[in-house]
Amino acid sequence: MTGRPLPVPAATVVLLRDGPEGVEVFMQRRHGRSGFMAGATVFPGGKVDGADGGLDALGLSPQDCGRALAMDDPAQAAAFFVAAIRELHEEARVLLFADAAGCLVQGATAAALTEAMDGLRQGHRVDAAAHHRLLLDAGLRPDLSQLAPFARWVTPRIEPRRFDTVFFAALVPSDQRAGLDGYEITHALWCRPETALAEHAAGGAIVLPPPTLHTLERLRQLPGPAEATLRALAQTGVGRRIEPHFIADSDDGPLIALPDDPLHPDYAADTGSGGRGAAQRNRFVLRDGRFTRRSTPGAL
Repeated sequence: MTGRPLPVPAATVVLLRDGPEGVEVFMQRRHGRSGFMAGATVFPGGKVDGADGGLDALGLSPQDCGRALAMDDPAQAAAFFVAAIRELHEEARVLLFADAAGCLVQGATAAALTEAMDGLRQGHRVDAAAHHRLLLDAGLRPDLSQLAPFARWVTPRIEPRRFDTVFFAALVPSDQRAGLDGYEITHALWCRPETALAEHAAGGAIVLPPPTLHTLERLRQLPGPAEATLRALAQTGVGRRIEPHFIADSDDGPLIALPDDPLHPDYAADTGSGGRGAAQRNRFVLRDGRFTRRSTPGAL
């Protein structure tokens, strides 16, 4: 373990809405010169900042957050929730803050506060403490009840930059519009999970890293409308941390294996502690710069 980078706490938000043909998700293409997942199409999110801890919030107590994320430290768990809401505003311009009565900020007010947030930018980033001050001075606090945590992914140990990321889902408020931050993101779109998966598989402009691909495959199987999808994700809960294992040379070529795949080093321990037991493939194989899922039916 010596020399291995420790994963940095992070949060990402799968934003949902009802479209003409079913549930749609909001996705963003990262800048080609980004330091992490350059050019990939992902969900809004970013690192947990020190300023996210101890913030006065609505909807859930720190203890509620700790139970939801299965964390022993309630304050740390709450910081993941707060970071998710802050990053959603910074990257996607959607504001899940509410007033003292618990009412979410309205569209016109949200737009004005987003414009004010843009004035705080230093380069491509907004200082987290300054962001929180802006909203608190407006009498608003993050409404943690708007988020449903449903997964937790850790970057493989081989990567030089590692993140411990909680995945949340949320509904976009009907009077707000998600958009580009104009800095880290070069393109944004609402699309059906099926559409994103098909374009990735066909070699199109959408390139999906494994956690995003996995999440879209889950969403494709869930019921609509968007509220039903959110409830289904909330009911599954965050589950255990998923830390894929990278294998540079296998019969399939380079791949990453999930913990319930026999190629993962934790597979034996998993099956020996009440896991699924039956050997099954659950991996992502790298072909021509894109990951393709290889799995036994029912492995998802």
